[in-house]
Amino acid sequence: MRPSGRAVLALVALTAAGAAAIGCGGGAGESEGATVPVEVAPVAAYHPPVRDIVGPGDTIETLSRRLAGGDWVVWRDALADEMDPRTLLPGTVFDGVRGPGGRLERLRIDLDRRTELELETGPDGIVSRRIEREITSEVLRLEGVVTSSLFGAVAEAGGRPALAVALAEIFRWDVDFLRDLRKGDHFVVIVDEQRVDGEFFRYGTVFAARFVNRGRAFNAVIYPDAKGRLGYYDLEGTPLRKMFLRSPLAFSRVTSRFSMSRMHPVLGRRMPHYGVDYGAPVGTPVQVTADGVVTLAGRNGGGGNTVRVRHANGYETNYLHLSRYGPGIRSGVRVSQGQVIGYVGSTGLSTGPHLDYRVRHNGSWINPLAISSPPVEPLEADRLERFLGHALAVTDLLDGGEPPVGARC
Repeated sequence: MRPSGRAVLALVALTAAGAAAIGCGGGAGESEGATVPVEVAPVAAYHPPVRDIVGPGDTIETLSRRLAGGDWVVWRDALADEMDPRTLLPGTVFDGVRGPGGRLERLRIDLDRRTELELETGPDGIVSRRIEREITSEVLRLEGVVTSSLFGAVAEAGGRPALAVALAEIFRWDVDFLRDLRKGDHFVVIVDEQRVDGEFFRYGTVFAARFVNRGRAFNAVIYPDAKGRLGYYDLEGTPLRKMFLRSPLAFSRVTSRFSMSRMHPVLGRRMPHYGVDYGAPVGTPVQVTADGVVTLAGRNGGGGNTVRVRHANGYETNYLHLSRYGPGIRSGVRVSQGQVIGYVGSTGLSTGPHLDYRVRHNGSWINPLAISSPPVEPLEADRLERFLGHALAVTDLLDGGEPPVGARC
């Protein structure tokens, strides 16, 4: 029987291979037809690069389990030593490489546009290194007019949302940016804009700002006090910071005001409402409006989850219907103005998510929206004199002067 074409091809291939392995020279000591063994190196298994993307609810542990399998504990500990869990944002990419045995050997994470973290297994365990790209900065002057919102005005002027938040924080003692904002209000800001590889990275220091609300101008110039703490002052050197913030929420809306006779939405009868209700989504951070000491952090009848804070000069603030408490918030803890003491919820007698904010002075309830809040400590006389000279130069920038070309912080 004649072999098939496929068999012939196979035979030719085998013959060629055999010819390559057989000694054809007929030299001394070689037997005719003897073969020389060929050593073939083992082929390592191919393990493609591995990639994992942080999703909602992910933690360093869940990522380590997915990426490192049985080695997840050592990788979790190594990552925890190098990463702030707060930087583990959805969308963060983890790029890895596995070794021949399939074990994770290297990881690379872009923590942000500037910082790259690399981890690699070595003889003494996992070693890490950070790569910090260069930051360049430029002092910019931005000016805008409010037509609908502060965020919209900042965007129209070429800024980003973070700048709107910064302005709201600077002027939060004088302007409630939801209740007080009006069409036609305008702002000027002198800010350090930082870039990495020529692209926006973040805002640095806001050196000065002006916000005109309802025709009234509020100015802010940053300056250190005698202890080196930076704060904002008006053009006369008076601190912008006051004993109380205008609102415990950065952005919200008033849904119910202080009243001695209000129809209770749950109980259905008229009774005093000693606070101001701010409507906001569940989980919105609640800031303590003044320095003080927590005297209650727990359930409080119809108020649900409540935080109560005692302040100087006989003041007390109350934050009702919280969904949960801020980190470390418990009775006896000292808190600082602006610190997050809880999150908006709907616990207790509540028809929906909101914060009921109440203030008591010397034992009597007062309207939180009518508090006259004095400034904190002023600059000392010699420092005030130096500040006034500095403020003159800054005022020129606020009034329209351009920052020096290539100015850096």
